[in-house]
Amino acid sequence: MVPDLVFAADGTLIVGAGMQTGHAGLFAGGDVTPGNRTVTTATGHGKHAARHIDAWLNGQIWTAPERHPLVHFNDLHLPIYSDALPSQQKSLELDDRIGFAEVVGGLSAAQAQHEARRCLSCGNCYECDNCFAACPEDAIIKLGPDASYEVNMGLCTGCAVCFDQCPCHAIDMTLDAAAAVESAR
Repeated sequence: MVPDLVFAADGTLIVGAGMQTGHAGLFAGGDVTPGNRTVTTATGHGKHAARHIDAWLNGQIWTAPERHPLVHFNDLHLPIYSDALPSQQKSLELDDRIGFAEVVGGLSAAQAQHEARRCLSCGNCYECDNCFAACPEDAIIKLGPDASYEVNMGLCTGCAVCFDQCPCHAIDMTLDAAAAVESAR
C-alpha cells in the first residue's frame, strides 16, 4: 500500500503520496513510513517511488494508468484451465516457532512454476495465442513477445471467436456506435 501524506510528531512531512519527502527530489518508503514494515511493502514502495523519481527527473508528474474493469468469476472461460491443487508449503509446528527461524518453508522451483500456472490472470492478457490461432479472418496481429496483439478492424467481422477463446477475459466485445448508426441508415 502506498502511503498518503505521512507526518512526523512535530508536523514535518515524512513522505507524500508521490513517495517524495518534504525536500524536493528526496524520496522515501519502506521502514521510513508508518505501516507494514515488511520486505514486500518496502519492495512495493521502491517500485512506486521509481516511477515518481523517473517522472520527477524528466520534469513530469507520474499518474497511475487507468485500471481495466474488474473481471468476475463468471467472465472467465474456465474449461480452458485445468484443475490444479495448490502446492503445500512446509511450515514449522507452533512449538518450534522460536527465534528467527523461517516459519513457512517456501516453494521449490517446480512448485513455484506449478503455482504460476494455476493463475487465471483475470483480465490481463498473458499472450496465450488463443485469439491469434482462432481468428478466422487473420485480424489478430501478434506484435511480439511481451508486446501483446493488435486487431486489424478492417479485417475483423465481429464474429467474437477471439472473445470466446480468451481464457481470462482480456478481450471484450463492444458495439462500435458509429458503425451501428451507419448500418441503421
